[in-house]
Amino acid sequence: MEGAVDLLAAELGGFASVRDVRSHRASVDCRVRGGLQEIYDCRLYSSAAIRLPGRPGDVDFLVPLQESGLLAGEGALGFRVAPFERELVELIERRLGWKNDPRGWTVNVTDSEQGWVAELGPLHWPQRFGRSERLPWATNPVVAEVMVRLAKIRDGQRVLDPFCGSGTLLVAASRHAHGVQVIGSDCVAGSVELARRNLGSASLSVGLAEELRHPAGSVHRVVSNLPFGKRVGSHRDNQRLYPAALGEIARVLTEDGRAVLLTEDKRLFRESVAGVRGLKIVRERLLRYNGATPTVFVLMPTR
Repeated sequence: MEGAVDLLAAELGGFASVRDVRSHRASVDCRVRGGLQEIYDCRLYSSAAIRLPGRPGDVDFLVPLQESGLLAGEGALGFRVAPFERELVELIERRLGWKNDPRGWTVNVTDSEQGWVAELGPLHWPQRFGRSERLPWATNPVVAEVMVRLAKIRDGQRVLDPFCGSGTLLVAASRHAHGVQVIGSDCVAGSVELARRNLGSASLSVGLAEELRHPAGSVHRVVSNLPFGKRVGSHRDNQRLYPAALGEIARVLTEDGRAVLLTEDKRLFRESVAGVRGLKIVRERLLRYNGATPTVFVLMPTR
């Protein structure tokens, strides 16, 4: 995802370096000392492919994957080779005892433009962090991780999402610091019920973002994916919604608060912020993924 690469490198610290960003795609070369656990623990990607040294004349190039710790205790690992090469498949089965399983693979060995790479099942998002209830328009989990980092959430703070949907952003916020109190609301009762399943005991309610039920200056961070006016709502709806919701966000934020908001209705958003007393845009970050190009806006109260 373009727009998250520098954060990925920062998250991995000395374990990663940014190699290239071009043509709406982000390519990251991660160098890991002592195994793949650092990549596994990072939340800023959906899946990862590990470059394998040389060509597979034998299967020694796969041994480090088997010894990484991520595949320990799996028994006869399921694997897939693409494009299919019978000799390589038979060699892996004979030497490593793995089982050729194209549909249920744990290791996917692929010949790519960059050479042979291996995808590991444990490095895919659902296996790392579990499956969650989601709506078709739910926030991409990697986008959620980017946004909570830009929010700079601290221990014990109150974090609000007034368009919480199924709660993806609040789940990310709750994991980002200790003792975070996450609060969410949505105008659709069914969405709030999904969020309850994902968040458990969080404070969730059905309500309108333009009529927040929180005292003035009571929320440290607001993190939210606004309706783009495409799959949800319309540009006309947003013309009324954005100014009203931003006015409420300005009201409930603490003096040192911060709001991180995502939208593709960018011109309207900027115009709405300019017309709301008490908020200013301090940072913008363009994201590109799956054909979408939303911008993350970071806002703070004006003094």
